[in-house]
Amino acid sequence: MAIITFNEIIEVNGILEQKHLNFKLHLRDACGAQALWIEPLGNCACEGHYDEMHQVIEQYFLDKGLNVKYWDDEKLQFTLDKK
Repeated sequence: MAIITFNEIIEVNGILEQKHLNFKLHLRDACGAQALWIEPLGNCACEGHYDEMHQVIEQYFLDKGLNVKYWDDEKLQFTLDKK
């Protein structure tokens, strides 16, 4: 299990904003584990951009030596594991 900081969440959200991807990443911390979830900021603004958003998030964490592991069908909730 990997542990990330709020600063990393802020950094990812900044990258998404710079790329005009209307999504926001959130961190959930419970029982000693972290989970993350992606909030689409409006249906029309996000439609057709999910793949690009996933690529940005996955590459950000891959560069930090972490793998994204989605655990829902919509790929909006995930955890991180060390490579």
